[in-house]
Amino acid sequence: MHIAICDTDTAFTQYLKHKIYFYSNRYKLDLVIDIFISGEDLLESGQKYSLIFLEYSLLGINGLETAKHLRKSNINSKIIFISQNTDFIFEVFSVSPFRFLKKPISEAALYETLNDYFSENNTHHTLWINDGINTFCINTNEIVYLEANNKYCFIHLKNNTILCKKTMARVFEGLPKLHFQKINRAFIVNFDAINKYNSENVALKNGETLRITRTYFKNFKRTYREYSLPKII
Repeated sequence: MHIAICDTDTAFTQYLKHKIYFYSNRYKLDLVIDIFISGEDLLESGQKYSLIFLEYSLLGINGLETAKHLRKSNINSKIIFISQNTDFIFEVFSVSPFRFLKKPISEAALYETLNDYFSENNTHHTLWINDGINTFCINTNEIVYLEANNKYCFIHLKNNTILCKKTMARVFEGLPKLHFQKINRAFIVNFDAINKYNSENVALKNGETLRITRTYFKNFKRTYREYSLPKII
């Protein structure tokens, strides 16, 4: 996923870049961040960015004019305006911004915004699974958990189980990472399927209980709690 930061303030862009990469490492997101100091440079790059942090008060063409040009070639990009000045907030509605963040931007405000973005854009999706004979079309929200089985894996759904002729790690690559977490070497669980947990087990809404090992518990506990909350504080 490509993210652009367009701002003339070098210190701020480096701060923002560092915080976004920290967020991406926490959630195992594959991000590439490019920095631009003017709207002209951003437009001339030719890259279609999924998410753009855009300062309104740029030298040359301002952020709003830059966004209008961007909308002509990339209607689906999410634009987050950033500025110390809030006088122009109503003007930017014409380019359908995702958010407006007032400088200085706190870590909490940034991470709340990223949570909202990835909640909307890293949601469950359709997945094709082949068991060697049949191909199944499922939605990832149907998956309760994955179970490793040597070079293959079992995909446990709400109503049945599929033996997939791919490794658990390979199937995990195709899942929305915000919803799934590894709890031991043999199991990856869907957060939405969890009823409760302790330091030894994860109890699922379907009545099953899966073992969670000490190696994975600390990371699971932190990630699941952050997933369950609307904000990072």
